[in-house]
Amino acid sequence: MDKDVRHAEIAISVVVPVYNVDKYLVRCLDSIFSQKFSERFEVIAINDCSTDNSLAILTQYQKKQSSLIIIEHRINKKLSCARKSGINASTGKYIMHVDSDDWLLPGALQNLFNKIEKYDADIVVFNYLRENNAGKKNYIKAIEKELITKDKRQVANLFLGACWNKIVKAELLTNIIYGEIGINSEEDLVYSLEILLKANNICLIPEYYYVYFENIHSITALIKPEVFLKNQHVVLAELNAILNNYNADDWTITYVINYFEKWIYLGMAELHFWQKENLANINNSIRGLFNFPIMTEDRINKLELSMNNKYASLYTVAKYFGVKKALGILVRGFTKNIKIN
Repeated sequence: MDKDVRHAEIAISVVVPVYNVDKYLVRCLDSIFSQKFSERFEVIAINDCSTDNSLAILTQYQKKQSSLIIIEHRINKKLSCARKSGINASTGKYIMHVDSDDWLLPGALQNLFNKIEKYDADIVVFNYLRENNAGKKNYIKAIEKELITKDKRQVANLFLGACWNKIVKAELLTNIIYGEIGINSEEDLVYSLEILLKANNICLIPEYYYVYFENIHSITALIKPEVFLKNQHVVLAELNAILNNYNADDWTITYVINYFEKWIYLGMAELHFWQKENLANINNSIRGLFNFPIMTEDRINKLELSMNNKYASLYTVAKYFGVKKALGILVRGFTKNIKIN
């Protein structure tokens, strides 16, 4: 069947990237398929070459839910490519991302569909809650009241940094740069930036529809600081391409690079105080960031200083993330008995 014809039939495509999450996968899928929704929806699960029982769970689940579509990657292509595979296979009018260790709250699909249809919005952004393995919940009320706007500066601070707290018009995701290169860290920044630049009408709503599970075994949680930093030249290349492709203004460029940089400083501070022996190995990788025109001389000097001075990096972490985060890095360095000299 022609994809354009199927767009009229499927209201929402839910994209679920899957990699070694056999402990949590059924919970995630149950939360989606138990949704009471007046329209048709499909779930596209992309198994990114899992080495556990995730694929077997998907195959078994598909027997009772025929609207579950399974895509198999024969090699591990990383999270961004997995999402892109799901986007490319989707046939819905709107697209949502749900990470496979997270879950949707009741009423999510129906209420989000109603809202995006009501305002003819390109994107609806909503609140979420975090839950840890002990069941402790933390409601993240970033959005205080409902807002419809075309002013991207007004929503930038609520927009970047997550793929899954949004529902997006599928037409917005055609011919996107995101997902052409496989990355696991900060791929959500790349995605969020591109759809923000492509969007016209954006809706913010204060309701909670998503649970982010604080999985200590997730890709994000387990990535080592040196691996994270080595990958950032790829992220910056994608950000640079997107900013250029959509002719982003100076305000947007500054805002995005500030957001990008703060994670660089966090990684450097962690290496300085936790794994100083690995810091020298990634200096060349960090200096590779200097080659991008969007990295001004002031930014380069600031990064150089932080590479050579552990306290400069810690100060910048405190500035971006707060004193508590900086103290946590410092304390962990001492408690791990790493010599700080």
